[in-house]
Amino acid sequence: MNPTSQLLLPEVSELIAEREFRALRESLSGVPAADVADLLADLPLEEAAVCFRLLPRDEAGDVFAEPDGDLHSNLIEQLGDIRSRQAIEALDPDDRARVLDELPTEVAKRLISSLSPATRRETQAILGYPADSVGRLMTPDYVRLRPDWTVARALEQIRRFGHDAETVHWIFVIDGHYRLIDDLHIRQLLLADPETEISEIMDDAFIALDADDDREDAVRMMSRYDRTALPVIDSRGVLLGIVTHDDVADVAEEEVTEDIQKQAGMEALAKPYMQTGLAEMIKKRGGWLCVLLLLQVATIGVLDMFQSQLEKAAILVSFIPLIISSGGNTGTQAASLLIRAISLDEIEHKDWKRVIVTEIRTGLILGLALGLLSYLVVVGLDAAGIATATDPSAVGLTVGISILGIVIWGVTIGSMFPILLDRMGLDPATISSPLVATLMDVSGLVIYLVTASVLVL
Repeated sequence: MNPTSQLLLPEVSELIAEREFRALRESLSGVPAADVADLLADLPLEEAAVCFRLLPRDEAGDVFAEPDGDLHSNLIEQLGDIRSRQAIEALDPDDRARVLDELPTEVAKRLISSLSPATRRETQAILGYPADSVGRLMTPDYVRLRPDWTVARALEQIRRFGHDAETVHWIFVIDGHYRLIDDLHIRQLLLADPETEISEIMDDAFIALDADDDREDAVRMMSRYDRTALPVIDSRGVLLGIVTHDDVADVAEEEVTEDIQKQAGMEALAKPYMQTGLAEMIKKRGGWLCVLLLLQVATIGVLDMFQSQLEKAAILVSFIPLIISSGGNTGTQAASLLIRAISLDEIEHKDWKRVIVTEIRTGLILGLALGLLSYLVVVGLDAAGIATATDPSAVGLTVGISILGIVIWGVTIGSMFPILLDRMGLDPATISSPLVATLMDVSGLVIYLVTASVLVL
């Protein structure tokens, strides 16, 4: 519960119990929509519906636009079709499409059919695009200009239609066939002579998204070009809508959350942590844990292969955790760096040779440092009588050389695996780090025990 919701909750509950609805409306007045949405989520459903009915239509739309699928479904159930339709119609087109997309199919169909014809066409057009496409993010509410208009006429157009536009920071110039030919920042119009034609301040250069582009492309382009809004066009260049920074910020948060969860070796949660049920939590996390557990069985086979040699120098077993952690940590580091670089388009598939050279050079230096440190640890433990060996120098050299090889192997696997997954059309974030760590456990043991067979056993 956020602080604002925590403060309001007792007062709101008391006012509802006493049926002081005028005072309740005043209490909610001026409270940010996000905080009101949190408050409604914390109230009993009947009380939440009472509060929602008291909100002005525009404020109710802003609250309904907050991303909480369960709250939407529950409120619609309580409000009835008429009030629900009014709340849905009060939303911006892109928010309306998102909310309807989160609702159960039958509920969404019923609400869409109840919308006004114009609103229904507008909403269905957005819902017609793939779920993760730019088309789902765009809104048709923007200001359009013609190149032969004067600046004075353009400013009048902004004053007339800007109230309903998603943003007026950027204005879009179209031709007679509604094709985008330029975009202008509002500053250019405000500082220009009123009698100047729009065509005279145009540079005929613009950045645009395709409606079928992945929504992650919108995140990257908005960041790269430092824009607050980007136009969305179709294959003919016709301006369909715009995507704004607030929509992109929501996408960025969702994508980062999804990547973090996938890197941890699990499927991305569809809902916030506290709203995810036990069955869903087990389903999302259990599958890959079972796969990784079965892969770890290979370590048993490796240890069994070298069992007779280990019996001759049992001291080697003491350093297996050191070997396993070094390989897993090194491989996971490299995998995390490459996953991030791929997601930000910092590298391409053709760069794999440069990547492998960079990682091997890095791994060589890191491996030498860690190997030397490991050698000193083994000799130091023997001198302290903690882990004694017949020949501590030979054991220390075995551990040190093994870690050198494991680190080089780890950065190789960790850097190439995400590139390989991406080249295969798979999400490189999908269990790259846990899988790399598991592979390093098995291969690291092999490197360690083979080295020990040569130097000690």
